[in-house]
Amino acid sequence: MQFTPDDLRARIDEGEGKNLEFKRGLPRDEKTARTLCAFANTRGGLLLIGVGDRGEILGAPHPRETVEKLRAIASVQLSPALAVQVGRAVIDERTVVWCSVPLSPARPHRVLHEGGEAEIVVRAGSSNRVASGAALAQIRAQRSASKTPDPLQRSILAWVESQNRGARDPGGRATVQGFARQRNIGLQRARRAFTELELAGRLVGHGAGGKRIFSLP
Repeated sequence: MQFTPDDLRARIDEGEGKNLEFKRGLPRDEKTARTLCAFANTRGGLLLIGVGDRGEILGAPHPRETVEKLRAIASVQLSPALAVQVGRAVIDERTVVWCSVPLSPARPHRVLHEGGEAEIVVRAGSSNRVASGAALAQIRAQRSASKTPDPLQRSILAWVESQNRGARDPGGRATVQGFARQRNIGLQRARRAFTELELAGRLVGHGAGGKRIFSLP
């Protein structure tokens, strides 16, 4: 998927929270890895580089290098490696780098430290924390609760595959709203089924709200 400047403005106006974090510049690798890990283990999220704590558009230092660095951190410093979507958008003549992290079907992910240690990190409010026993149990319960999809869920999986087949955007174009409209079912019912499939690791979602796009793992 791609975030337009208007998409990012709308998210920035929401302020930082469980699924959104602002950074003036790219933090050191370990700290960045903890944020990506926490998003992937909890409910997904969006990391914006070049935005101040209060939503000021500052511009990312070295945006091209930042994009490549984010991809490298996600693939090298997390175990298992994490697939993220990264891009750039110009807001007020300044370039903001965005990194969209899904709720990962491969969770729990671990941050790998230089000394060989590894830690599982989750999101708590607008901060990242080492996962407690309860948090780990919840992650594992979500994964193990995967059951045979019901007829609606099977219909969603087939529809998502058809929507993303041949799509120009690598993130696809399948949304909850699009499915509900095409199949003439209630939006809440569709959203609940999409969420259950995502938690079970059968769908991967990027973005937020009505613009959240889904693909198969």
